[in-house]
Amino acid sequence: MPEAPLQVSVVVRSYNRAGLLVRLLDELLAQDHPSFEVVVVEQSTEVPAAEAARIAELERDPRLRVLRHPPLGGARARNVGARAARGDILLFIDDDDLPDGAGWIAAHAALYGDPNCLGATGRHVHSVGEGVPYRSPARARRRCLRFSPLLKLPWTYVRHDSRVVGVDNVHGTNGSMRRSCLERFGGWDEDTRIEDEASFGFRVTRGRRAGEYLLFDPSPVVVRGQEVGGGLAKRFMSAGGYYDRLLHFCQRIVGRYHPWRVRLLFPLYLLVVWGWTVDWLVNESVGHRTAARRIGAAAGLLLSLPVRGIRSLARSGIGGPTDSGTGSP
Repeated sequence: MPEAPLQVSVVVRSYNRAGLLVRLLDELLAQDHPSFEVVVVEQSTEVPAAEAARIAELERDPRLRVLRHPPLGGARARNVGARAARGDILLFIDDDDLPDGAGWIAAHAALYGDPNCLGATGRHVHSVGEGVPYRSPARARRRCLRFSPLLKLPWTYVRHDSRVVGVDNVHGTNGSMRRSCLERFGGWDEDTRIEDEASFGFRVTRGRRAGEYLLFDPSPVVVRGQEVGGGLAKRFMSAGGYYDRLLHFCQRIVGRYHPWRVRLLFPLYLLVVWGWTVDWLVNESVGHRTAARRIGAAAGLLLSLPVRGIRSLARSGIGGPTDSGTGSP
């Protein structure tokens, strides 16, 4: 008898993007994989009547389940979806993204022929047919889904077209993993509002057995949404808000898994997070379109680093248990 296809659970987090959610669900339910379900963690505070009616219509499809909750936050919503999912493979996509083609689910499922593959991330593009945007593709491959050697900050670099075996993390959209991997390592720490995928990667990196691996494969492609409201609104933050969230992530999440590193190098974290914020100002921020606004925001942040560092230490400390417990499947 031929082996039965892996059942895949596609987990979608959605918050105040009902129109985009409808668009995504239409694409997902048209996928050509023979065995899958879609689990939506719907947290919207406002759903227009037309979109609500369309979602209700789509829910007649037995492959779709919509779990309605008040706003949960990014990591907690992902944990809720993972607990509710029933598939052998859990596949994650956010509501403002779209799979490129009807074979997206099948492309992820095909990556699990090797039992040592614990999880995978596919390629991100900003438009269909996009080339590799990095000046140095070789550098992008080296840094793809790695934690930086000294500070253990998460690099991404998932817009290239080369397979990389042995990465450190699974991205939160166009990322997948075995259910058994989630059961072994638990879900995502919930006490951060940015970079919420990293805690899972830290635990897998620490606990995987010899021969087991995570990988990046460019065959499953997702088109990322740009300049879209709703969701976590990362591109719409102020420069100070983005900096403070990223510094809090360093203290709470990186500090949980590498406490002495963060304690001893905290001044360096202040400067590196400023550099990451400047990169965000140039490449992602919607509210800093002009050079003058970028330079002003970067300079103002630099001058405020001592105050922000003291204030952040007083509020957050370093590491410690999560406020709501480490996520588990």
